[in-house]
Amino acid sequence: SPIKLEVNVDMPEEIDLTPYKSKGPVDGEDLVPAEPEGPKKPDPPQAIDETALAQLMDMGFSLNSCKRALNAVGGSNVEAAMGWVFEHNTDPDFNDPLPEDTVSEAPAAASSSSVDEVIVQSLVESLGCFTADQIRAALQETNGAADRAADWLFSHMDDLDGAIAALQSKSSGGDSGASSSEAKPKIPLEDSASGKYVLTGMISHIGKNTGSGHYVAHLKKDGQWLIFNDEKV
Repeated sequence: SPIKLEVNVDMPEEIDLTPYKSKGPVDGEDLVPAEPEGPKKPDPPQAIDETALAQLMDMGFSLNSCKRALNAVGGSNVEAAMGWVFEHNTDPDFNDPLPEDTVSEAPAAASSSSVDEVIVQSLVESLGCFTADQIRAALQETNGAADRAADWLFSHMDDLDGAIAALQSKSSGGDSGASSSEAKPKIPLEDSASGKYVLTGMISHIGKNTGSGHYVAHLKKDGQWLIFNDEKV
């Protein structure tokens, strides 16, 4: 097993890294382009062979999982797609739509703010205990699905007004929050910042070997070094 050795290591309490400070790009250097902020845009899905897709679905797998499998193996190789399915069927996003499908569904979700008034009136009459405004809010939250809207209303009956207020706050404040984060100014690098550093703390191990013992903290306070060993100082 590893053995601890008693060795003195010179450690300066002050270090000056000013000589290593960058002076900016010089002649002959090519700058690496900065990566765009925000999440990386996924690669576009592969063109999926409809015949191969039908063969996979005939084996009992969902549409989204079959699309993902074929997309991962190039679009048409059923045998390779089957191997992918068995290897990835426990992935959390196994049955999620591909990014392109998600994007195509976005306009429908965005247009859910204008709910179908026929559905609103039908739910008002059939449920009997909710107002039209409450039902509209539930339909907006569930993309216009009447059955899901009813489930949402009954599951939030303990504080329905508060839940609806939270939905309205989220829908009205989402865009402003995004714009405010985008408008947040970047902190410029300080060209005049010092490259000098002073040691103010460190951690060491107490014990006869690396398999036992514990760690303690050493901190410099008012010019004196203190050791923090559990509750002892």
